[in-house]
Amino acid sequence: MDKWINHNNIAKVIALVVSVMLWMMVHLDSGTPVAPTTVVNTKTIDTKIQITGFDSDKYVLYDLERDTVRLEVKGKRTDLTTNFSDYKVKLDLKGIGPGTITLPLEYELPPGVQLVSMEPSIIKVTIEAKETVDMPVTIVTTGSPADEMQLGSPIVNGAGTVKVTLPQSEIGELQKVQGTVDVTGLTESVKGKSVKLTAYDKQGQEMSNAEISPDTVDVDVPINKLYKTVPIEVRKTGQLPDGYVLSGITTNVEGVAVYGSKDVLEGISSYPVTVDLGQFQGTDETRYTVDLTPPEGFEKIEPSSVQITVTIEPAGQKLIDHIPVTLINLEDSLTEKFIDPADSEISLTVRGAKDVLDKLKAEDITATADLAGLGPGTHTIPVSVVLPEYIVLNDPNQRIEVQIELTASDKPASSVPEENNGGDAGAQNNGNGGNGGNGGNVGNGSNAVEEPAQTEDGGKGETSNAEG
Repeated sequence: MDKWINHNNIAKVIALVVSVMLWMMVHLDSGTPVAPTTVVNTKTIDTKIQITGFDSDKYVLYDLERDTVRLEVKGKRTDLTTNFSDYKVKLDLKGIGPGTITLPLEYELPPGVQLVSMEPSIIKVTIEAKETVDMPVTIVTTGSPADEMQLGSPIVNGAGTVKVTLPQSEIGELQKVQGTVDVTGLTESVKGKSVKLTAYDKQGQEMSNAEISPDTVDVDVPINKLYKTVPIEVRKTGQLPDGYVLSGITTNVEGVAVYGSKDVLEGISSYPVTVDLGQFQGTDETRYTVDLTPPEGFEKIEPSSVQITVTIEPAGQKLIDHIPVTLINLEDSLTEKFIDPADSEISLTVRGAKDVLDKLKAEDITATADLAGLGPGTHTIPVSVVLPEYIVLNDPNQRIEVQIELTASDKPASSVPEENNGGDAGAQNNGNGGNGGNGGNVGNGSNAVEEPAQTEDGGKGETSNAEG
């Protein structure tokens, strides 16, 4: 027996049995339960402020002091690790109008979680009323179409205007609403392309907070072969019936578009259309259509026809006095003196429609005498006369000349005419001034008459008559 007790393993078993018995005696006899220990954790969470009750149709939240809040919460670990979207901070703006105001923040937490602190718990906001204006849409292009193609003006489908909404304090800065179309390398027109619109202020900066309705438009961008728009040049031929004058020629279009290569386009400045005045028999107004064909070297012309209206009226007469004669191309070393007419003014009898004649004044007529190449002496100089449109000389054969004495600047002029052995010719011609020895000119853009030039020694120039 003593041998067992002295054995080490036996002693350990006895000690274990005694310990269990003592534990059972203590717990079974007391009858008091032991409460479990609860561990409380804390957590810091940053969450975004949610706006509720805000009337975004009328107002804009112009300034929010900050848009996030820091929450410190506590609770059991299992509760704190739930989805962070369950932690909410709200700002209720229901019924709040324009102005700056400080409001409390509201929070929502998951079950079992308590708030320790919220920073901030109040926040300042600024609310401003919205204003809406109508703005035209501008479309710009970037890049260039393919070679030998020409870009037309973009066309906005629909009304061409949009509504732009901004805070009242910014609406005055709105400058334009613009969309952009890239035409790089295009060989054909763009039809119905949807283009995004952007609002810009007066400094050219994008206004990102602008609400544009609609925010896109459909745009057509014409891409055509190279063309050039040139004016119609009406040319006249033939003669009107006796006793009638031309009072107007009009066309239903001012110009035409001709299509071709760059080289041929550079060489054209107008498109001529000829009107035969000889076909009119005294009616007040005649309209007719002329088919247009592309000039040589061009591919196409638009429009393909033009309507011309020719108006004629019974001719009236009017004497215009005190028309000043201007001398041109006088050598610096010479001094001029008018011999005939002494007052350097001429009188002309002209024909035209009554309403045109009623408005005609001396200053509407240009009369010039060209002294180029003339030296000292007395010269008979043809006068070039330019008349207003639809005005002609009453006498197409009228000679218009002036007698001028030229002297060296350091030699006084003589009152006795010197013989002009070289002979100066006087004539009438359309548009351009005559030179000494050449015919004088009378021009009105539609009529031209060249007459024999009479020199002081009796010489005469050639005669040529044409009225158009």
